[in-house]
Amino acid sequence: MKIYHIVSNKEWGGGEQYVYDLCRRQQADGIEVSVFCKPIESITRKYEEAGIKVIPLTLGGVLDINSAWKMATLINAAGECIIHAHNFKDAFTAAYARKLSSNKQVQVVMCRHLTRTGKNSIHYRWLYRQLDGICFDSELSKETFLSTNPTIDLQKTRIVHTSIVVPDEIQQISLYKEFDIPKDHVVAMYHGRLDEEKGLDVLIEAVSMLSDLRFKLILVGRGSDEYTSHLKSKIEEKSLTGKVILAGFRHPVLPYVSAADFGILPSVVREGCPLSPQEYMSQGHPVVATDNGGQREYIRNGENGLLVTPGDVDKLAAAIRQLISDEDCRHRLGRQAKEDFDSHMNYEHFYTQIKSAYDYFKSRSRHS
Repeated sequence: MKIYHIVSNKEWGGGEQYVYDLCRRQQADGIEVSVFCKPIESITRKYEEAGIKVIPLTLGGVLDINSAWKMATLINAAGECIIHAHNFKDAFTAAYARKLSSNKQVQVVMCRHLTRTGKNSIHYRWLYRQLDGICFDSELSKETFLSTNPTIDLQKTRIVHTSIVVPDEIQQISLYKEFDIPKDHVVAMYHGRLDEEKGLDVLIEAVSMLSDLRFKLILVGRGSDEYTSHLKSKIEEKSLTGKVILAGFRHPVLPYVSAADFGILPSVVREGCPLSPQEYMSQGHPVVATDNGGQREYIRNGENGLLVTPGDVDKLAAAIRQLISDEDCRHRLGRQAKEDFDSHMNYEHFYTQIKSAYDYFKSRSRHS
């Protein structure tokens, strides 16, 4: 069995890391994997350094027949194989390639990591017929996609919640030393892209209501120059310069996550299966998160974390206050969070589900 992944972004991001982790795990399983991607050195180098074969293509989208021809030529002699696309644009290329190829043992699947409605144009109706299956990263992503009644066979759909790879050893750091934090303070952390849709304006408003508590909020990540400047101004405006720390980009981030007391995901947009809460859970920390995305499918309010209404400053402030003030609650939720992650949310569980989806789609295609 051979698996070809398609990655067409112009810079390294979450999608590229997702494919990288999956390729590494498939290699460990004895599977021959390759990655079709744009000839961008910053992307190709990372895959090649991991021993993953890279096949450069222009991957220009729906009208790029040249990439499909080259892909078809490569898979002609591959025998039984899977082309795994990670967005609909690349799924078109994969479907064209199978049509152009003489290989009758090609399976085309894709993963859907967005909470967007399905399209119903003639081109997409054709693509839905060509796909052997779609894996959605959450119930929410699937429900949102199906809300426009796209003409796809529901038997071609599966839900596989994305997960994270946790190293066997995580470098130990001291946030208290690195950021000169008093020992009697609790450390809350947000990590991810600095962007308004992540709810950071709401978070700063909430923190401004907690001036009586001994804690620090660390924001890890980067964003546009414009938004970062806005965030700095808002922190100064609310007199939070000593309370909120803009730490910038940190890689790897898990040592920082591990050293914090709890995490915050205040996103005001619906995300399919956000991974940052899982990183805290894997380290035995609870998360305060909004309840508008796929995170509500694995965070249970009051059991392994706290869920609040997106954009509600008062409720977000109250949840943060609870985790800062109640150490017993913080530890109880954190223990359950880690137990849940280890039992049914870890990367091995995810990988088992992906393999099961491949087998399921394959069995259906043989009988269709």
